[in-house]
Amino acid sequence: MKAYETSERYAGKLRECCNYAARTAKVFAQGSNNTKRQPCGEDEKLLASNLKEDLSKFCDTVVEENFAADQKAYILSNLLVAIFMILSIAMTICSYFIELQATLFLVIAAILALLAFLAFFGAFGGTSKDVTGVNVLATRNPKAEVKNRIIIEANLDAPFKRTMKPHTARALKTVSFIAIILYLVLDIIELMIANDQLVFDGSTLVIYLAFPLAVLAFIPFALSRSVIAGSSFPGVVDNLVGCYTAAGALRYMSEMDLRLENTELCVLLTGAKNANLSGARTYCKLHAEADAAVDTTIISLYELYNAESISIITNGKKSTDLLAVAAANADVTISNNNPKYIKKNGSAKIFKKNKYSVATITSLKDPTPVYLGTADDTVENINISAIESAMKLVLEAAYAKDSK
Repeated sequence: MKAYETSERYAGKLRECCNYAARTAKVFAQGSNNTKRQPCGEDEKLLASNLKEDLSKFCDTVVEENFAADQKAYILSNLLVAIFMILSIAMTICSYFIELQATLFLVIAAILALLAFLAFFGAFGGTSKDVTGVNVLATRNPKAEVKNRIIIEANLDAPFKRTMKPHTARALKTVSFIAIILYLVLDIIELMIANDQLVFDGSTLVIYLAFPLAVLAFIPFALSRSVIAGSSFPGVVDNLVGCYTAAGALRYMSEMDLRLENTELCVLLTGAKNANLSGARTYCKLHAEADAAVDTTIISLYELYNAESISIITNGKKSTDLLAVAAANADVTISNNNPKYIKKNGSAKIFKKNKYSVATITSLKDPTPVYLGTADDTVENINISAIESAMKLVLEAAYAKDSK
């Protein structure tokens, strides 16, 4: 059976559930309690509570699962990069003024530059575990034995409030990375020159590069100061639509009194996406083994703002084939977008790492919209047609899985 064959009222009821998703997302976005929806913030937990209450009407079980998140890892890693870079360049400059100890200073400078390199990739971010996040998992049981599982996933949190645009931050982060490499190269070259292992015209002048390079050490410091860990942008919509679209799909199943034969239909709302995807990581740690016992597919919903640019990113033949059938049955046109942002930042990369069959439904394309992650991500980006396309896709995917 196909989802659209489940009732003569399918089209009308589905639209009603889409209206619920759009309306409720808009109400929350414009409410006074949408200023601290950053990872593990009080408004992220309020959203989880609201959705848990709604899902309890549509599902058989709804549970919360808590976890610890590195909410300030981004800030900490950038601060450490700045500290290591400043100390590295200071040691290099000291080698210029104290020639008798030049080798020692340059060795220390190289080690500090290497530590900056490691900090850049978050090697020391684990020390910032100081906040508690929450996942919500809702389940609607099938009629008979569970042989398959479809999990509709979306993230609850919004990005941290920032004082600079995401594109600016990414550009500065790139410059910061280049600076670290320059520090390492400079220290190694200076160390070889100081020990007469490298001689060339002008080699004695290389040390002067340390003085202008010192300015670059303050870029990661500026990046760390650009993030306000205690709040998100007021009114931001960021993936509210994904959360309520998932809930809307279960609302359709509940209000039409429908159950799949052997497929358990779940909604997973993960917290702290913007804190190293902590919610998705926690879910996998707790459930990956049990999910592997049945044929499980996770369908992530992210940034559904334009029905004309709906695309599906999958991680293998199983999910590709399933969503291809779903798209045909739902009569939804799929774009050929393959946004890099999803691969780098989406929950799917964690699920893929834990050997799940996973697909992401999104409106994103390259380049990403300029409003993404900023205060301009407002209710104007809520699109009922995009919600309808995504809801049709997840329902058809569930019925296609159940029909196998």
